[in-house]
Amino acid sequence: MSISPPISWDSYGQYDATDLAKLVTDGEVSPQELASQAAMAVDMINPKINGVIEVFADTLANPYTDGMDRNGPFHGVPMMMKDLGSRMKGRQQESGYAWMEQHIAEEDDLLVGNFRRAGFNLIGRTTTPEDGMAAVTETIKFGITRNPWNLDHSSGGSSGGSAASVASGILPVCSASDGGGSIRLPASWNGLIGLKNTRGRLPMPTGVHEASLPSGVEGVVTRTVRDTAAIHDAICRKPLGTGFMPYPAVQPLLPEVAGAARKFRIALSTGNWSRSNIVPAQLIDRTKEIAGWLEDNGHTVELIDDSAICDFEALYQAYKVANWIAPLGNVIPQMAEALGVILTPENTSHQTLQLIELSKSIRYADFAAAMDANVMVTRQWGQFWEQGFDLLLTPTMADLCPSVNSEKYSLGSPLKFDQFFDHALDLCRYAIPANETGLPAISLPAGLDSNGCPMGVQFYAPWNHEHDLVHIAGQLEQAMPHFYNNLAPLNVGSL
Repeated sequence: MSISPPISWDSYGQYDATDLAKLVTDGEVSPQELASQAAMAVDMINPKINGVIEVFADTLANPYTDGMDRNGPFHGVPMMMKDLGSRMKGRQQESGYAWMEQHIAEEDDLLVGNFRRAGFNLIGRTTTPEDGMAAVTETIKFGITRNPWNLDHSSGGSSGGSAASVASGILPVCSASDGGGSIRLPASWNGLIGLKNTRGRLPMPTGVHEASLPSGVEGVVTRTVRDTAAIHDAICRKPLGTGFMPYPAVQPLLPEVAGAARKFRIALSTGNWSRSNIVPAQLIDRTKEIAGWLEDNGHTVELIDDSAICDFEALYQAYKVANWIAPLGNVIPQMAEALGVILTPENTSHQTLQLIELSKSIRYADFAAAMDANVMVTRQWGQFWEQGFDLLLTPTMADLCPSVNSEKYSLGSPLKFDQFFDHALDLCRYAIPANETGLPAISLPAGLDSNGCPMGVQFYAPWNHEHDLVHIAGQLEQAMPHFYNNLAPLNVGSL
């Protein structure tokens, strides 16, 4: 590069957010210098991956423009917000749509305020599919977001831009959200850590709450377990009255990362979870390898039958009606009408238009039945945990990272919506139950597949047991460092 950065690119790409915060605290680099280097990284990498929508010029000029807290534990660390969910005052949020340019946030959402109090410098926006409704990030307006591990493959969705930006070393952390695996899916396909919290642990975006969108949570994607733990500790602030459900006092996560190793009783499931298509052997084998390591190191691992968990088909159908067709099919036209926009095939994807049409046929009785099913399967999961398991181990996804322009997963797919959604259920079978029931789950790196793209394994825990998820993640990170904090072949140090 013609411009010399304040930190060598090899070092910058390997530093996690905790490292960068220490450099700022020690006076070795300033917040403005870090923001400028992140912007340089965007210039280098983003033309190839297309994960970043915008870098804020005013924040680059003055990192304190939006109220970054000098006393926060991550003071001066640059990060970006996924362009969906929590909103930043005075900034656009297009949610992946070609017709939402006029949508400017009037205030910071609570979680954005938490990021600022933690000291993060929010310098831009990352890509997402329309309303986060796809396993890949491909939109009419912004095009295809590619995987820095293999540019012919997708970075995943819906937090695809965030995951690609972290995996390539542009930033050590980006925000993400998860309504059906959208933190864990791109984390698994980019070699990252993705924690999906217990429903209610973190603030929801303004106007969205745990009843109107029961599947959704906010969070981050990172390259190290300590970052995941420390960041969640820093942003876990939700005043009473700001959420549908008050959240109890939480156990700090960071002490769990390197604490004395605890032993767990772990259920292992690699079955079909009621879906007919077969999970690739590469995913099954790697999950069982990690299960073997756990058993060799003192954990109890028990292979279980899928039927011991819940009625999965009832769960998926409830999820389809109550979390997708009914809420989104009604909200999307309302948003368009508020902006004076007419939805057409030129500005809205084929699958989104089909979803809107299908929502017109959903009766209150259908929605009520779906919510009843949600209660039933959530109780079944509670009964599963009553058997004494501490954790459940599965693959994160049920398929390998797909090529870009996948007919199965892109919102532009010409398939009928039911076919499209069936593919999503096939792929996300291991992820969706955490959203439908509110359970916490974490995706961890598990090496590369035959295409050179990362794979992930996932752990579930009972409600409010994120500390157990972080603890087992810390054990695996120490035991298998070759899977963790790896930059993709296309990274800031490779150019």
